[in-house]
Amino acid sequence: MDTRINDDYSAERVADRLAIQDVMFRWCRAVDRLDFSAIKEVFHPDAIDDHGIYSGNVEGLVAWIRQRHEKIPFSMHQVSNMLIEFASPDSALAETYIWSVQRYSADGKASLAQLSGGAEGKPGGESDMFGAHRYIDRFERRDGLWKIIHRTVVMGWRTIVDVDPNGPQMLPQWTVARRDQEDFVFAERQRLGIR
Repeated sequence: MDTRINDDYSAERVADRLAIQDVMFRWCRAVDRLDFSAIKEVFHPDAIDDHGIYSGNVEGLVAWIRQRHEKIPFSMHQVSNMLIEFASPDSALAETYIWSVQRYSADGKASLAQLSGGAEGKPGGESDMFGAHRYIDRFERRDGLWKIIHRTVVMGWRTIVDVDPNGPQMLPQWTVARRDQEDFVFAERQRLGIR
């Protein structure tokens, strides 16, 4: 009888899986809300991130994201198809499918070109980039916490759509997403006493 399967889904391992999944969800919120402290919290201090255009430590990753996302008014990362495999009691490999959408301002085309192989969309207007890719993350549990120790972004598919200036507009009465600590989720967290 293969006891590995039973061990992989013991109560302790299910808790580990949920903790690793939570790290991925927190990463998405952190990068989409430009919460730089929270970005650092999903990685161990000695972690390495390889986004292709950027490869290096977490401090460098944060600096790169800060600069690159300066002209990106909207960003959304969604995770799905997460497969977690345990290499030992305190190490795991997670393969996570990511779907991302980012809007680039007319003066943010250099940031767009970084992850589009040089394509920038129509000059003078906004562009949306849609992408499907995967994160291959090595996780380690240290001091009881699962965090990423090494990430490689495996690029899949991307497309650019030029934004129609006469397209849908946000109405003043709507709660609109923000890319900072003024986003509605942070106000709700504060109201509920969530740190």
